[in-house]
Amino acid sequence: MEKRQNGFTLIEVIVVIAVVAILAAILTPTIAKQIQDSRISRAKNETLVIGAAIADLHKDTGWWPYTNANGPAGGLDRILGNPSTVPTGAATGSGAGAANWGTYGATKPIYDYLYYNNPDDDTGSTGRNQANQDYPTTGEFKWNGPYLDHKLLDDPWGRSYVVNARYFPGNTHGGTNRHHVYVLSAGPDHLWSTPYSDGTAEEEIMGDDIGFRICVRK
Repeated sequence: MEKRQNGFTLIEVIVVIAVVAILAAILTPTIAKQIQDSRISRAKNETLVIGAAIADLHKDTGWWPYTNANGPAGGLDRILGNPSTVPTGAATGSGAGAANWGTYGATKPIYDYLYYNNPDDDTGSTGRNQANQDYPTTGEFKWNGPYLDHKLLDDPWGRSYVVNARYFPGNTHGGTNRHHVYVLSAGPDHLWSTPYSDGTAEEEIMGDDIGFRICVRK
């Protein structure tokens, strides 16, 4: 009586490969969607954390993060989570001035406010904690940071979060319309959809942008 040879036959191997391919085809879209959903959830959470840190800065110092003595001339238009990774394009069907989130006006890294005490014309660790230029470090209204664990803030797609600091109370901007202040991610498509225009009042988040609205008193 012949003994059965160990191992798989060619037909058995082909059947296994076919089953694996079918399972992969079924599961891949589901896994991809779960990964994307988790990134969206993470972005929502991170914009909230950044917004809360900005609120804490204001509570401690009495200043919104736009300027201070010897700060950017004429005020500040955008605060950048990471100056090296800011998306610059606008999505099809975007709101008025959406590209401004990536390109407009005077900017400053958010780490100058939330990681370093350096809101003036210096940046990073250079010239921080200068008396009469940066936030006080003693007294009732003092900088109690750092307010975040990381100085560079990218969204889950590797792009910078952006704050439209132009509309913080007390900052200088054109027009008379009221505007929301957002911590915003351009979302999965890396393109801005949300309006950013002095002529558009009380803008709402559009497209696949992801953000958190900072509650400020006008």
